[in-house]
Amino acid sequence: MKTADQIAYDPQDKIIYLVGYSVLYVIDVSDPKNMVILHHQLYNKTQLTEIEFCDGFVFFSADDETSADTRLQGKVYVLKKYQANDADSLKVLHTVKVGAIPDSIKVTKDCRTVVVAVGGEAFGTGRDFQDPKGAVGIIKFPNGVQSVSTYTNLDFGEYNSKVFQLEKDGVRFIYRDNGNIFLRDAQPETIALNGDETIAYVCLQANNAIAEVNLVTGTITALRGLGYKPWSSYKLDASDRDGGIKMNTYDIRAFYQPDGIHHTTWNGKSIIITANEGFAKNYDDEIGWKEEIRGSKILASVSKKMPQILKTALADDRKLGRLIFGKFDGLNAEGEYDHLYTFGGRGISIRLASDMSVLYDSGSVVEEQSAKHLPDLFNCDGHPHSTARESMDTRSDNRGTECEAIETAVIDERLVIFVGCETPGAIYVFSVGDDFSATRFESIFTNIPRNDVTFADMYDKRILSEIDPEDIRYVTVSDSPINSSVLFVSSSESGTLSVFQVNVVNTNSGNRAGSSNSLGLVLATVVLVKLIWYLI
Repeated sequence: MKTADQIAYDPQDKIIYLVGYSVLYVIDVSDPKNMVILHHQLYNKTQLTEIEFCDGFVFFSADDETSADTRLQGKVYVLKKYQANDADSLKVLHTVKVGAIPDSIKVTKDCRTVVVAVGGEAFGTGRDFQDPKGAVGIIKFPNGVQSVSTYTNLDFGEYNSKVFQLEKDGVRFIYRDNGNIFLRDAQPETIALNGDETIAYVCLQANNAIAEVNLVTGTITALRGLGYKPWSSYKLDASDRDGGIKMNTYDIRAFYQPDGIHHTTWNGKSIIITANEGFAKNYDDEIGWKEEIRGSKILASVSKKMPQILKTALADDRKLGRLIFGKFDGLNAEGEYDHLYTFGGRGISIRLASDMSVLYDSGSVVEEQSAKHLPDLFNCDGHPHSTARESMDTRSDNRGTECEAIETAVIDERLVIFVGCETPGAIYVFSVGDDFSATRFESIFTNIPRNDVTFADMYDKRILSEIDPEDIRYVTVSDSPINSSVLFVSSSESGTLSVFQVNVVNTNSGNRAGSSNSLGLVLATVVLVKLIWYLI
């Protein structure tokens, strides 16, 4: 249950608007060490999927799970902001039907355009199963938020006939049974806007692609595949049954499949930064279909060109036998596997926005730094009834650290990247200088204080937070509730809203937490200082 999922910040009133499954929370953060829930509102049988704030107005997307019909007619709500003892507080101004299961929204700075990732995620069981079309929605308020709105729904129908070329570029068309077409398989999830807000970049995570949408003309101008990550160039721990942390190089590939994406401009380049979580479609409960397959199950179907060393690894549960691969990827005309594809890049990438070419990839850094600084939490699934020590390494066979949330800031003349990783819950900090290829790891933060106590016990004792950090928002000192820049983090599994003070410290002071450079070659690093966390 996502009790603390997505957040938006009102810099004037120092209020956080937070959505967690069916509830909208209004939280006073003017004193971060004494946060107060001012109001909460339940939306029965409805999942609130994203929230934004803009100049006195609150926007959120909603998936009404009452019936199949209501799910097909997902909505975006526009409300006036919260004001205590005011009859217009949170007054609904607009309810816009946008399509099936909206996943996220982004609002332009003038509040007059709302971009919607209409996920179109499949649902229903047996004969009631359906895979609605995914789309990008554009809501416009030509004369201001309180005026009449228009809505444009852009689907991916033009790409139905281009599947062969799309796949060559790394786009995935996954569920093809029962005559399904790409239009319905497409699943938009997250959004980033360029600097002048004329282009929206919409990530289709499962499809391993990013769509470019021209907000001036209201058209999808490109759908670009993100390719694959060659694990022959890096190391990963691919097994949950290898007795601990065992990182190796294998001649396999991974779809990047980012969750969170973020646009910025750095070194004169328009870039997209991605948190490469990974995602596999699974309709097992609905219709008995899934795309995942263990490495050991692939062995009987590999082609003759597959190297023997790879076949041996697939036969060994301590190596690739347990790793989850894509069942329908890498097949040749005879239905044999020429290449093996797994899910998620286990890190971050920096891409050129114009063509999605990779300027930097973190490679093995995230897992390596976790192994170095948080060995008891390495690829830990955070199962409520297990201790960290008992559940470490349990996600190595399935996407590893699952980086999912991303935010940036300019600090000390460097571009700083904050990355929230799901398993079990940590925030990694990277920074970029003049050279993208020299992007460096800075620090790591987690708040799981015990490795010998179950996660459920720590939760009951209110001593843990940042489990599954879903959303990260950086606030500059000019808008901050304190005399310092801060980072707000909402974490769905721990149900917490956390506030961090962002500091720059001297490397030689001994405070460089989790640094990849311990030789004093770097003069300063960015670290997070926890101010407080609040259990929702």
